[in-house]
Amino acid sequence: MITRRRSVGLLTVFGVLAIAAAALHHPQAEELEEDEPAAVSDADLQMYIKVYGAMQENHDLTIDNAIKPYQISLDDFRQLERRIQNQSRLVERVREALLEQAKNHSMFAQAIATPSPVPTTAEPGTRGKNKK
Repeated sequence: MITRRRSVGLLTVFGVLAIAAAALHHPQAEELEEDEPAAVSDADLQMYIKVYGAMQENHDLTIDNAIKPYQISLDDFRQLERRIQNQSRLVERVREALLEQAKNHSMFAQAIATPSPVPTTAEPGTRGKNKK
């Protein structure tokens, strides 16, 4: 009976040691280095903004036709889009550029430009005085 307990105890110790060795041998998920997103050049970012800006101006324009002037394949454009979307600062730059472009081309935005105050005509000598 004692020999049986010893063998179970030794198996338990060896099992714990094997698990500990496996845990030390394989790095944890948090220790793995993450790949940095590929850099997006300023020229690529500007091209991306121009493509979406053209589509914003002409709603009939398809993505295939919008990228033609830049001689880039749809797959390459989508990869660029993923790289941009992985960097929040670039997403914000695109959003601001497209919003500004929309404001500049919007008839409604131009129509409701900041109004100028209308000059009022007051009777001379009555300014700031109460009438009785």
